[in-house]
Amino acid sequence: MTKICNTGACRFVDIFNFFLSKHSIIEYITHYEEQTKSVGRQLATMVSGSAIITLSGDLGAGKTTFTKGFSEGLGVKKTVTSPTFSLMNVYPVQDHQEIEQFVHIDTYRLENEEELRAIGVEEYLGDAKTIVMIEWPEKVAVMLKKYKNVIEVKIGSGEKDDQRIIEVVGIE
Repeated sequence: MTKICNTGACRFVDIFNFFLSKHSIIEYITHYEEQTKSVGRQLATMVSGSAIITLSGDLGAGKTTFTKGFSEGLGVKKTVTSPTFSLMNVYPVQDHQEIEQFVHIDTYRLENEEELRAIGVEEYLGDAKTIVMIEWPEKVAVMLKKYKNVIEVKIGSGEKDDQRIIEVVGIE
């Protein structure tokens, strides 16, 4: 594991693209919700269409906060909410040359992958004009194996109560 930086969003922005590769792990430590959103916003500027971002972390880790920042970075104008009960929310992306929609999936309550297939998730996965973010990806790991453009994001607690450790692994 490579620890890249632990303070200041601007340092993270400057080196993010350089280190985002198949085997790189970027670790970033945030202390405030706005910093967590900032990391999400920056990641949004680095990904391309068909990307699938898997988002892991305990309940209350900051997954939805990260997702809100990511969606802002993409150009989603609607307020992003956790799709815990609906399983999937689809948001239009505005003012982006490549991406037309952002799909946010929360599999926490999912019994099996078939439930997700039944609501049409496969039409979005791998689509060149769509970015998909999946919370609790371990529940759909088999489904995701066939896709190559996957970026893993793991959010955990730090040494202090206000710390969040965000790890980003880019997979080609």
